[in-house]
Amino acid sequence: MRRNLTLGLSAALAVAPACAFAQDLSPASDVTRFVIDTGLLIAAGLAGLLVLAGFTLRDVGFARPRNAPAVCLRMVGLLAVAVIMFWLTGFHLIYGVEPGGFLGAFKPWSVETAAPGESGRAPAAFWFSQVVIAAIGAAIVSAAVSERVRLWPFLLFVAVWAGLIYPIVASWAWGGGYFGAEWNFRDLGGASVLHGAAGAAALAAVIVLGPRPGRYARGAARQAPSTALPVSAFGVALAIPGLMMVIAGLQGSVSSIEAAAALGVVCVNIIAAVAGGALAAMILTQTVYKRPGLVSAMTGSIAGLVSVAADPLAPAMWQAAMIGAVGGVIVTVTPPFLDRFRIDDAGFAIPAHCFCGIWGSFISFWPSETSRLSGQVVGTAAIVAFSFGMSLLVWVALKYTIGVRAAPADERADETAGADA
Repeated sequence: MRRNLTLGLSAALAVAPACAFAQDLSPASDVTRFVIDTGLLIAAGLAGLLVLAGFTLRDVGFARPRNAPAVCLRMVGLLAVAVIMFWLTGFHLIYGVEPGGFLGAFKPWSVETAAPGESGRAPAAFWFSQVVIAAIGAAIVSAAVSERVRLWPFLLFVAVWAGLIYPIVASWAWGGGYFGAEWNFRDLGGASVLHGAAGAAALAAVIVLGPRPGRYARGAARQAPSTALPVSAFGVALAIPGLMMVIAGLQGSVSSIEAAAALGVVCVNIIAAVAGGALAAMILTQTVYKRPGLVSAMTGSIAGLVSVAADPLAPAMWQAAMIGAVGGVIVTVTPPFLDRFRIDDAGFAIPAHCFCGIWGSFISFWPSETSRLSGQVVGTAAIVAFSFGMSLLVWVALKYTIGVRAAPADERADETAGADA
């Protein structure tokens, strides 16, 4: 029954039309496939930059007006640091790992290290599509620690994240490392490798930094005034198609009829999950608080995408919508739980990325014929635990050496002078 439900709609959407078209279309030449697949990677890399722009607008809208320039400065800095560190060590830590191993090679990437014809794609385009993923992970952490982190300690963390933490966990799934090889762990779109790991790093960061001044005055959580929630909504509207294109690039190819049809199914399932997450969040806030919440709807949209990212090809459309709807529930009910422990997540990164990334990785075995629950649980737990533990060590070291946040009096003052300098 599960096999029939899973394959039925996918076959109707992809396989049957592909077979019909195949009778009229001849296969692409090697040159054509090389150009198309390289173009896909370049488009995915550019879409990743669009995601960073969208996350910047989202965080600006959530922040107080005086902190908006600092949010933008932090995003520019994290992209620059991520590019340098991914070039120096990150790429080869992912794709230089031995089959079934735990750690790749510590060496810089060079375009001359791979011949263009070996992979069917331009090596530089592949590197470009990968470096923006490391930067997106750093942006997720940036959202959580907004309005209280110092710039340079944060950029030092980004250096460790992009050069060490993220590449190691990515190698376990995408580089042929231990959990992918030995446990059949699958994460085709980064539910755990990107979102779960970055959300766990964000959790470690906010634990060490502590809450924003006045956030928990008199024991109750107080909402900080924001610059403009419509700006955040526009940022989310940019980030969602950008993330969809990043996931499309992770599929690897679009130069055959079968690959193009599969990519269409991926996009359908992702947008169904986004819709399910947003609608579930809106219905739940209407039920509990007697009014739909814009913030819940925005985070529910992101949560739906993250929830289905582990294997966006396998589900039927109704399954994708259900998986995304659970993600919308997660991001609606968990923030008050975090507040009880004084965990101040300024950008809702922990529920939307960590919790939903874990949920999406676990549930991906349901519609899949190749994944196992045991492999998904073990692989996800290892990725999240490693990212949290390493990030906690880095943030504690920064706290007790150079410091990670300004004095409370300085945080209440205008901290944006450096952005204008």
